[in-house]
Amino acid sequence: MAKDKAASPKLQLTLPEYNRIYEVIYSVLEGRANTPFACTFFATAGALILNKHYKIPARAVAGAFLLCTDPAPSVISIAKNENGMVASDRDGFHMWVQTETYVIDFMAPIFRESVGGKGYSISVPRRMFQRPLSTEAESIDKLHVPGDYFTIPSIELTDELVDSLLDRDGSVDLLKTVDRWFKKYPKKLDDMSLLNDLGEVHRLTLRAPRISGAW
Repeated sequence: MAKDKAASPKLQLTLPEYNRIYEVIYSVLEGRANTPFACTFFATAGALILNKHYKIPARAVAGAFLLCTDPAPSVISIAKNENGMVASDRDGFHMWVQTETYVIDFMAPIFRESVGGKGYSISVPRRMFQRPLSTEAESIDKLHVPGDYFTIPSIELTDELVDSLLDRDGSVDLLKTVDRWFKKYPKKLDDMSLLNDLGEVHRLTLRAPRISGAW
């Protein structure tokens, strides 16, 4: 069934608001996880922030994610690709945030690093990904213009991955850190430090590759 191409709903987040969420999550993870492949954490933390701090109902969703990144067109597929078929499982998947009207991906600015080790030679621009559900491509074959996207969600995989994340004490502690440290833009963040396994104290600072625009 063709997706509704009606007028797009109002933007959920401004670029500075999106950037604050992305930077906080990235900065908490960096040095403590394999950040370019931490999509489950990015999505879970992003959904937490939207629900709690913005009062926007949101949930993490896992599955296959495809995005056109240049006019060639070049399409990145963060999924499991076998014999020309696109699917998802624990060995090949992506996770993003979904609201009632939008698909939002808080790790989109580091897609370059995420796909770099998967055989892609293209340099993906560092852009905000926040697109109305109404603009999603009707099929993989319709990904022609930069920013065109297509998702294949999996409820079962989503539940499995989120449950697995929340079963790990270390991941839960980092989620709590994101929640405590986060403040909506343009408020100043509080000074906060984390204690590592060696008893060393590390002060949290915002550090993330700079965003250059939006898809």
